[in-house]
Amino acid sequence: MVYPPAFTKNQGAGGGEKMDWMNAPTKLAQEAGRNVGGIKASKTISLPISYWALLEQVRNHKGFKNGNEAICYVIMEKAKELGLEVG
Repeated sequence: MVYPPAFTKNQGAGGGEKMDWMNAPTKLAQEAGRNVGGIKASKTISLPISYWALLEQVRNHKGFKNGNEAICYVIMEKAKELGLEVG
């Protein structure tokens, strides 16, 4: 497993307390390394090209780095809409 490099708070402004991906706030942890603490699984998804085009539009609109982030976002938003997830 490859871990993101450690970084410091206010890096460049005289240093600060050292932080790593384990104790960083959520946004900083995401910037340090995407999908920190997640379980990775592989699955082939076969969809018509129009669905992939819509996913790409969501990715561009929200500014996600890749399709995985867009898929996760869409799944979580739909789960919230259905009342399956809170937050």
